[in-house]
Amino acid sequence: MKNLTFHIVGLTHNDVKGHEVEYAKEAEGRTICLVPDDANTFDMLAVKAYDKQQLIGYVSALEGEDVRALIIARKERNLRTRCIGCNSKNEGDKAGLQLMVRVLSDVSDEEMEQARREIYDDKIYDDWQYSGPVLPIEQLTRFSDCTMMLEGVINSIIRLRNTLSEGASDKGSSASNNSSSAFDKTSSQAENHSLDAETEAMLREELSDCLSEARERLSSFLEIQRSDYSREMTQARNRILHKLEQIDDEELQRLRAVLLTEMGFITSSAYRERAAYSFFVEAPNAIKKKQTGTYDYKDQLDAIEQQLHAFPHNLYPTFKADPVDFLRQVFYKRVPRKKMLQLLSGIVLMIMNGRVDDVKQWGKHGDEESLKAMKAVGAKPSNEVKKEKFMELVDLVIPKIAVYKKNGCPELLVKKQSDWFPVFRLLNGWGLFDMETPTAFCKHLAHLYEKLPPENTERAPLCKWKDLTQAKSAPFEYAALEWWRLDSGELGSVSKERFNRYCDIVNAFKMILGTTASSENVNLKEILPKLVDKKVPVSNTMKDDEMMAGDGS
Repeated sequence: MKNLTFHIVGLTHNDVKGHEVEYAKEAEGRTICLVPDDANTFDMLAVKAYDKQQLIGYVSALEGEDVRALIIARKERNLRTRCIGCNSKNEGDKAGLQLMVRVLSDVSDEEMEQARREIYDDKIYDDWQYSGPVLPIEQLTRFSDCTMMLEGVINSIIRLRNTLSEGASDKGSSASNNSSSAFDKTSSQAENHSLDAETEAMLREELSDCLSEARERLSSFLEIQRSDYSREMTQARNRILHKLEQIDDEELQRLRAVLLTEMGFITSSAYRERAAYSFFVEAPNAIKKKQTGTYDYKDQLDAIEQQLHAFPHNLYPTFKADPVDFLRQVFYKRVPRKKMLQLLSGIVLMIMNGRVDDVKQWGKHGDEESLKAMKAVGAKPSNEVKKEKFMELVDLVIPKIAVYKKNGCPELLVKKQSDWFPVFRLLNGWGLFDMETPTAFCKHLAHLYEKLPPENTERAPLCKWKDLTQAKSAPFEYAALEWWRLDSGELGSVSKERFNRYCDIVNAFKMILGTTASSENVNLKEILPKLVDKKVPVSNTMKDDEMMAGDGS
């Protein structure tokens, strides 16, 4: 037999509204009957609380599953409880007002788990199909892993304490039997189960380590659990609360009290707004940075969005109306984690591809900044923004080409001032510099050199505008990306050695550009300018894909 405590909320909205504080103070000792509200379309596990004929409120949404499971396990239709007191945020205030009720349960944990399985009818999800990606939403992955590890260490603490307690009990029994010289079967068994000093010391050391780990993990859990609205997390919170109740540790009990308070605010607008920003702004931005060269599902977006519309409980249209309210609906519909992850992945995919311009509002206060931030994730950058991002990438590449050596070659590839011409010609072809004003490139190069570490002396010499103009000749009137298409008959007076050297420099620059973009998590295809050099035939323009070639060819 064990006592179970539940919390009654919503006193300010039902039959005791207007005198709820006075009622709560006088309610101790009264019988409160808990009745499942199967007609409730908002919360599928809602449980009403009655004092005689008065509807005084509802069982806390986080405890509705426990109450219903207990009713099912007992094969009853309601649950009679006793009020043991009340509390609120501020003493004597109706803010956060709730009653606490208690019931004595003789139902085993196994019977409760079986009853929980009978609560849910997940057949509603059987016909729903999802063909999109399950994205690596780090927040949810961490929630699941951290919860599993926290429960594991709590179970270890309970097991260790039980072992130590049984060992101490067996020692006492053995000592009593020895003193009376009653070496019967019971005393022999006690001696067999008693702990020797070394084993007990090892167990106590392990217990101390587990307690320390549990305190740390529970502190972290208090933060991460705020953003998980799945059915499994609701169940995990309750399991952890019940298990912590068995552990006599001051710090863990303090953290348990904090968790109990936190659970009361899990669906508050402030918590949901933070979680929505994490899921619908931070997560898609992080995923976009990591996705380089992977299949992006752009050719399936229409079909995937139709699947999202078909998700049970009308949740995708709810997201389109308000992403913050969407999370509350996920919680009250008790969506399983696996289905929630698929739904969230599909939504994040739509955000990343700019298909959320029709989302109407962000939270009850209408946070315009968060709404704009979400819509900006998948918005196509303007040409000015793309050019700025590409220039930032080029500024990382130029210092690298300045110290680059080909494999097996002791000399720098760019070893003379005029060797900067191929780089200048290449950047001109992308519209970053003008062939008629080479001084701008020389000044920019000098500015980048100022940022190089002073000890790095082995690098290409700086160029002057004359070095760039003197290098010009007929074969190099083509944009640098097109030089490799020329045959020997078009070289004129330019030596083949010089021509090949310039082509090597262009290829090396392209190779370094590709690897730098990858290391910086930049989607090069998205920002790479098309050739703007008018002297290059359109039919000969190099494909963007070739820029990603490992050897630059």
